[in-house]
Amino acid sequence: MNSQQWAKSSGVLLTTHTDDVLKAVRALQDKLPNEVPGEWWLALRYAALLHDLGKLDPAFQARIKKQERGNSGDIPHSIFSLFFIKPERFAFTAPYLAHVIISAVAFHHWRDNFPDYLLGNRESRIKAKAAELDEKATEWLQLSKELIEELTLLAEAHNLDADVMGLNRMLVEYLRYNSLGAAGLLLPPYTLVYLPEQIRDKAAGKEEIDRARIFIAGNLMRADHFASMVEESRMGLDIQAIESGRVFTAKEIEGFLNEKFKQKDYWQKAFFEKYDLRGKNLVLVAPTGYGKTEFAYLWGAGKKNFFLLPMQAAVNKIWQRTRDMVDKIGEKGEERVSLLHSDAALEIYTHLKMADALDGESNTRKVMELARHLARTYIIATADQLAPAALRYPGYERIFAALMHGVLVIDEVQAYDPRAAAIITHLVQQNAYLGGGNLIITATLPSFIREEMKRRMNLADNQVIRLIDEPEFKEAAASSRHRLGFIVHAGEYAAAVTEIIQAATGGKKVLVVMNTVSAACDIFDKIVARLQQEQVDVKIVLLHSRFIARQRKELEELIVEKFMPNNPERDTNPCIVVATQIVEASLDIDADILFTEPSPADSLIQRMGRVFRRFARKPGDFAPPEPNVVVIVNEGSRTSGNDTASKDLLLASGLNRVYNRDLTALSTVILLMAMEKGGNFAPLEDVLKELEQKKWQSCFKKSKNESGFNKNLVKILKEVSGKTLVLTERQKQDWVELTYSVISEGRKREDFKLSLHDYIKTYEETLATLDHGYCSDRKRDAERLFREVNNVTGIPVELKEAFYNTIRAWLTGKRSGELNFFELAIDILPDFTVSCPYSMTLEGEKLEKLDMEAMLPPDIGSEERKKLRDKLERWLDGIFILEFPYDGIKGLVIQNEQ
Repeated sequence: MNSQQWAKSSGVLLTTHTDDVLKAVRALQDKLPNEVPGEWWLALRYAALLHDLGKLDPAFQARIKKQERGNSGDIPHSIFSLFFIKPERFAFTAPYLAHVIISAVAFHHWRDNFPDYLLGNRESRIKAKAAELDEKATEWLQLSKELIEELTLLAEAHNLDADVMGLNRMLVEYLRYNSLGAAGLLLPPYTLVYLPEQIRDKAAGKEEIDRARIFIAGNLMRADHFASMVEESRMGLDIQAIESGRVFTAKEIEGFLNEKFKQKDYWQKAFFEKYDLRGKNLVLVAPTGYGKTEFAYLWGAGKKNFFLLPMQAAVNKIWQRTRDMVDKIGEKGEERVSLLHSDAALEIYTHLKMADALDGESNTRKVMELARHLARTYIIATADQLAPAALRYPGYERIFAALMHGVLVIDEVQAYDPRAAAIITHLVQQNAYLGGGNLIITATLPSFIREEMKRRMNLADNQVIRLIDEPEFKEAAASSRHRLGFIVHAGEYAAAVTEIIQAATGGKKVLVVMNTVSAACDIFDKIVARLQQEQVDVKIVLLHSRFIARQRKELEELIVEKFMPNNPERDTNPCIVVATQIVEASLDIDADILFTEPSPADSLIQRMGRVFRRFARKPGDFAPPEPNVVVIVNEGSRTSGNDTASKDLLLASGLNRVYNRDLTALSTVILLMAMEKGGNFAPLEDVLKELEQKKWQSCFKKSKNESGFNKNLVKILKEVSGKTLVLTERQKQDWVELTYSVISEGRKREDFKLSLHDYIKTYEETLATLDHGYCSDRKRDAERLFREVNNVTGIPVELKEAFYNTIRAWLTGKRSGELNFFELAIDILPDFTVSCPYSMTLEGEKLEKLDMEAMLPPDIGSEERKKLRDKLERWLDGIFILEFPYDGIKGLVIQNEQ
């Protein structure tokens, strides 16, 4: 009986699942904006009704009921569904919708081998299936008739014509002798789905077809996936939860901000009273600490909001802030705000555990499932969770279908490498093309990215806002917090260490930021040695990415809460914090003075934002008479004891590994030019002309074997020894603009001799590849390309036995059924795991696989042993033993680091 036909191996009936998917579509229609064309919703309901018809195949039923294994002649159920759809029965005013429905049904579960079924070595299987349908038409008609009778009730309940279902004899006859790929019925969506821009623009009506395809295919995936999750989970979720909660009005958010700012007049509100840009594509460049997040809340009012940030720590903070806002509005933040990143489940579990939520593991799974299904009003995520959709991997439509009727906020674009920045640029372009709103909020934005985004989103001049150029920010733009100076040392940091300790003993909170972990450890050692030698009692702490997870978190909390808290009540005790660039955006700290290695202008400004942060939004001149930003430049042949010697001086650690050397040098040169001109940045044309002078040309490498260019730059730096430069908020923005404008404009000139184009070249080449239809074959590959994952998680070798003993004791104290992954991840792994660059492992030679047997209790039976081992292999996948020593003060120690 067809009433026993299953949709899932769990026993969910095909009619039940189809009904659930249709209900999920209805829930989406009830909660999404009403500007969606009515025929699109009708087409989506038809797609939901038809998407699993192919599961009536007895071969499919036998396989999921485990009655027999599949055979080599099977074809995917989604493609088989096409044999039971009669597209001529659709009655749309837009004829393309029939094609869109068929494509959505065929590809709602994409497999890597689908191209082979269309025009490859598996198309014979479709021909064989068509022959079977033709030769046994009576049997198939009866089989499909019984199912269609059951589905007819669903069709009528959703105002659908049940006659669209039935054996398609014309298609059967055609596919006996022809390929599906040549039939003209559908187009594989993951191969050149977007034509190059110049072609796309000439295709009449293509935009509407693209949008309809994404809307119908993407929302079919959303509804299908969510219905399956509800059916197979035990979390008590309802189909209506596919869109959980409501959007918040501008009035509600303004009420929250009125209370937060203790006033009714604030710049965020005034902005939208001045400009009618709420929810419209917009780029906002504003200094750190000016309230960009609150601006984003107001901009996205009345819509579903997606926030993308580069770092997990920043995402966690915005998640907390957004939950607090929703709580203050009067709703439950827990039920309206989702968190998405690779460690989100652990963060959520920890939060629920601290809140004494009942059954923290079960609640965590529920919260995570709603997050993964993009169900809630606010989705706060790292960019790697959504941005890879721009690479159009199979199933990417699900992301864009959610975005196209919401708003997307992207914070700190400059924090990404050029390839990732290009992918984000393409993401916002495609989202704008599909009708979604994009807000780019950032402290700095290279001009070439700004202009590319402006062009690709078709922004008017008033949609690219530099906040400090607005009339009401005239005083703030002229205000200053930072006086900059330089120190040159000979590779041993002696001069810098002296000034660092003098600043600390003078009562200051001192922040030292180095470009690499090895350099941070090196200068830390030298500061500690000098403090001990001079018997100076000053608190000092080292922070970088290679500490065991729990220790790193404890160090971050110590710095934020005790050493350098950004609040008026902080203690006045001096201290020294030595760190890498992880402090640039992730920690809300306030130092009195910064010692930093040279880095590109935008990075250096981020570091400067951690100094005198308490004066961030106050107009006036707060820059001290002596430098509170000191750039320490290396004129030795090594930047640390572990770096390889060079033919030339090195200036700083990590150049051409962490930062582009010429971009860093150009940023420094433009500062030096300003110092020579009494603190003013010259216009672009003047800077380009001045860079043609031999003095500045000599600071850059012009041939492969040339040396001396760093030495020449250091010579000029020494000439300004003792001079300082006060930077206003406007000048900081001008510095970034000027640096990147020099590169982009200089590339257009034949006589421009500086080779500074790697960053922009990578950015532009990535965009060009995407423009010409690049799409990733797999979601995992797309994510890897965006992240450029180069780190591995491991356990330092001297902690191996302690880790094995801890796991063994944990397993011994519990039965298999009581084991909880979150308990392992929260209570055990953070005490042992550390992140390590894969490049440092000698292509994996320094990685040792975990010994699962060594962790198992010795006195258990073979069946229990297998169950425990399977769980450990699954839960500890991707974790290795790192054959590097671990220092409790300095973290993972990697010798001879390159």
